[in-house]
Amino acid sequence: MPFLNWKPEYSVNIERIDAQHKHLVSLLTRLHYAIAEESERIAVGKILSELVDYTKYHFSTEESLLRAYQYPNYENHKKQHNDLKKHVYQLQEDFILGSATVSYEMLTFLNNWVENHILGTDKQFSYFLNEKGVF
Repeated sequence: MPFLNWKPEYSVNIERIDAQHKHLVSLLTRLHYAIAEESERIAVGKILSELVDYTKYHFSTEESLLRAYQYPNYENHKKQHNDLKKHVYQLQEDFILGSATVSYEMLTFLNNWVENHILGTDKQFSYFLNEKGVF
């Protein structure tokens, strides 16, 4: 059973963003399975690296869209992205240096963050952008 499943209520009704959110959920699920199956450290590190890179790409996509349409809560949204990026970058650095492992506690944090961010702040910009004709 996947750690985090995509649910229809996660949709922000913007095709490009939904596709990226689905990919993030997929990466988190792969990371969960790699840890559950006690995969080699190299395999876990590769998935973690993909997650970090894709998160950066996804946040850049969202932020560009929000800037283009002058989303009024842009700065707060960007701050939330920056906070998670710092957290994930630190996890990756600690993992590379061997001072940390990717644990279920970290996965729970990431899953909760993704779910709460999509259902909270992303839904807010969803309504704003949908009103501007972005789908």
